[in-house]
Amino acid sequence: MTLALLADLAQILAEAFLEPDADLKEVLEDLLNGGPSPALAEPLARMATHTLVLQEQSVEYTRLFLQARDTDVVHLFESVQARGHQMAPEVLGPLQGIYDEADISVQEDLAVPPDHLGLELACLSHLLAQVIEGDLAERQRFVELARRLLRDHLSPLVKVVAGQLPQVSAHAYYQAAADLASALLPATEKALAEI
Repeated sequence: MTLALLADLAQILAEAFLEPDADLKEVLEDLLNGGPSPALAEPLARMATHTLVLQEQSVEYTRLFLQARDTDVVHLFESVQARGHQMAPEVLGPLQGIYDEADISVQEDLAVPPDHLGLELACLSHLLAQVIEGDLAERQRFVELARRLLRDHLSPLVKVVAGQLPQVSAHAYYQAAADLASALLPATEKALAEI
């Protein structure tokens, strides 16, 4: 499996978790035709099969991640999952270090804190793109940044989010997205180890 496909999958997942009105059906089907491994193809196919009408998708996103009425909210922020509140310095400091080392500037006026699952997945996609297309002299630095992001931030966050979604009866689309993220991370670690 290519790093380019893994980077594309990370970017699509970033959009799924960041943008409640993202229409990803066609892109998901294209990625499925790109030949992912069976571990990635199965949740990717489920995600493509269970896309929602955009208005329903926004409602489900809100119910799961923003304002639940009769269930708990599944928080997509690493600091909330790890420390119980947003913007926890012990989470944001090391994460900001990765962003800084990768020359990624998180916009100060961005409404979403930098420890949102979608932004972390977008960062992973960027780091993988730098490994693929960037300066060869910088390749190992980006590999190490991606490994650090995976190990210290994404893996624990995805594990918690994926574990919480069944408890709130998540729609199959979002459950498949979490399952795809859960399969993507070890596949990416393996691909990075082979560089």
